[in-house]
Amino acid sequence: MQKSEVYIGRQPLLDGQKRLFAYELKFHIGMNPNGHTEPATEALIDKIENDIGFAAIVGSYPCVLKLPAGLLRPERIPNFSSDHLVVLAIGREVLQSADVLRNLKALKQKGYQFLLEDYMGDEQSDKLSTIVNYAKIRVDNFNEPQLKEMVESLHQRDIKVIADSVETEESYQHLLQLDFDYYLGYFFTNPTVLNNRKLSGNKLNLLQLMAKVNAPQTSFDELTEIISQDVGLSHKLLVAINHPANELPVHVETIADGLKYMGLKRLKFWVNLLMLSNMEDVPQELLTTSLLNAKFCEMMAMQTGRGQEKDSYFLVGLLSHLDAFFQTTMEEVVDALPLEESLTKALVLHEGKMGEILTVLNAMQKGDEDNEHLTFDSLGIVQISNNYVASAAWAQQAVMA
Repeated sequence: MQKSEVYIGRQPLLDGQKRLFAYELKFHIGMNPNGHTEPATEALIDKIENDIGFAAIVGSYPCVLKLPAGLLRPERIPNFSSDHLVVLAIGREVLQSADVLRNLKALKQKGYQFLLEDYMGDEQSDKLSTIVNYAKIRVDNFNEPQLKEMVESLHQRDIKVIADSVETEESYQHLLQLDFDYYLGYFFTNPTVLNNRKLSGNKLNLLQLMAKVNAPQTSFDELTEIISQDVGLSHKLLVAINHPANELPVHVETIADGLKYMGLKRLKFWVNLLMLSNMEDVPQELLTTSLLNAKFCEMMAMQTGRGQEKDSYFLVGLLSHLDAFFQTTMEEVVDALPLEESLTKALVLHEGKMGEILTVLNAMQKGDEDNEHLTFDSLGIVQISNNYVASAAWAQQAVMA
């Protein structure tokens, strides 16, 4: 039997106002876990701690950590600062091991909190509900009356309830009525699009402005004029340019200096980002996800011999959720932008190599267990996951500017 690869995934937990509460970091051990699994997981923990640190992946937000049960020991929990809330995810299988239960008791004494995976409302779930602070319910496994009853029962025990597998805005809006506390997944990237709904005046103006910024013939002077029309945009742009994530050799004091060190294309990327960040009624996590996608696409391009096209890959990642920003179809947004045909096909149809990477991104963000078979050219799931985690850390650093 072929051994399973061990890799890490990350998903956001949002509250009822679409504010980020925490990130879930899950160590996937594949479909065929064996004697190799725990040592491989420990090696991956060590690599992440040495390369970027777990706190860099989640920023200042709480971390929900899903480890193999055998690694739920005080000495094997990844390092976080003493005031960082770490919630350890456990499954009903921990009841089968006295050693694991003893370790959980020791971890609780050290201040760790627990989350019960796949709460079913059965006897085993209820036994563990006496030690957990959170419970996660796979919403597609139950009907509405069952979900409502379980949520009410858990709330009576002062347990926060998480809706798992929330994939669309429509599903999120429905589950809000059932009084879940948090919602796991990238539902905010899959908007509900109403037929014949037109863009509002503000959004239409922004889209037209983005079209000017991204037009190939837009010169630096024209870009400067666009920026000057917004009093605060120039200042924000300089702050963003000087952010450590850009690794510039000097402190940039003018937009002209920014052009010198970053180039016109990358300067346009940051203008795009800042314009999107000013949109109303857009969750902050959508902006963070767009940055993650941009960096991920760039890294994948550079590692597969496409370094000369890295700017195009960065841009396609940055724009990959424009439909969610504008609450309309990707076709409508892209039709208004002067993008190259390859970018348009990637964004709308997921065609071409850029489109393939966007498909890989979607799979990583859904967090399916069969992702262990995910590939892109010569890259397998381990390198893909490493790139995803590194991109998440980069995005966290970038949005803190």
